[in-house]
Amino acid sequence: MEHAKVMILADKSESGLDPVTYELLQMGRKLASDLQGSLAAVIIGHGIGQAVEEVSQYADEVYSIDHARLASFSPELHASLLGQLCRKIAPAVMLIGATPENMDLAPRFAYQMGVQVVTDSVQFAVEPETGHLLCTKPVYGGRIISVFKLRERPYTATLRPKAVEPIDKPLSGKGQIIQFDPEIDESLAKIEVIEKIKEEGVDLNKAEVIVAGGRGVRNAEGVDHLRDLVKALRKYFGSVELGASRPLVDTHLVPSSLQIGLTGEKVSPQLYIAVAISGSLQHLTGMLGAKKIIAINNNPDAYIFKVSDYGVVGNFENVVPALKRKLEELHEGVADNSLRKTSSRPGRSG
Repeated sequence: MEHAKVMILADKSESGLDPVTYELLQMGRKLASDLQGSLAAVIIGHGIGQAVEEVSQYADEVYSIDHARLASFSPELHASLLGQLCRKIAPAVMLIGATPENMDLAPRFAYQMGVQVVTDSVQFAVEPETGHLLCTKPVYGGRIISVFKLRERPYTATLRPKAVEPIDKPLSGKGQIIQFDPEIDESLAKIEVIEKIKEEGVDLNKAEVIVAGGRGVRNAEGVDHLRDLVKALRKYFGSVELGASRPLVDTHLVPSSLQIGLTGEKVSPQLYIAVAISGSLQHLTGMLGAKKIIAINNNPDAYIFKVSDYGVVGNFENVVPALKRKLEELHEGVADNSLRKTSSRPGRSG
């Protein structure tokens, strides 16, 4: 099979690299190996030197596009710059993280290159006979897993965050850093950022566990039950957050930032506890990336049970407090045992 270059778009956040970048590097390295090629990355922005150095530990080449006009994201301008780079180096594959900004950028880039794009993919593979890229993604709200074949290079697709494990092993040597100076058409920068206001909220994409409530929760007291369960679970997991389906948001019981589903966040926690959620197509679209799903619903025929690993049939007002109490009892039991072991150790002689 011919030598081919796999390119990933590295995303930079305020605190460093976006976590999806490490997942793209992992998938990119796998595809580069399958294609007997190399892994390249591109970073677009301003003041990105530290991010470039970090990525160079994992990619064979890192292309830096650094300009003051790129301090703010502009989908038209960023897509133009990415297109210029890809026309110059002709990568076989272009992988982009399925972040909110890139949902705008990826289709614009694909249109410029005259190729198709498969969005929100969860896995990639190279077809041995042809070298074409096979993209696996859930469709129809996750009821079907489909495989799409891309035949025209650069094979362009977006990767759902947390769909694969992040890369953890750097290269034996540092990758080559290349400064790329494209033509910057400032007329494409149609969005101007006047001010950034930090919204108080949570990052559901980083949660290990999510407790999500649905239409059946109905009132503030029900939401309090969910928050109590979240607190109990935080004694066992590093990051536990509250989530919701759209009906709970529409009743203003929780903020829209907690909405999971087709018009909300798409999450992939280690554990997802769906409380009083029926399992509508719109909600399943956002939560089927979860590794384990526990459903609590008083309707034994609720569709959510068909996609869950474990199910509890019953009123959540009884089940959730009971689960919370059991978690607290187990935690206290572990603490008591630890205290007994400590106090039973023989003291030192003076």
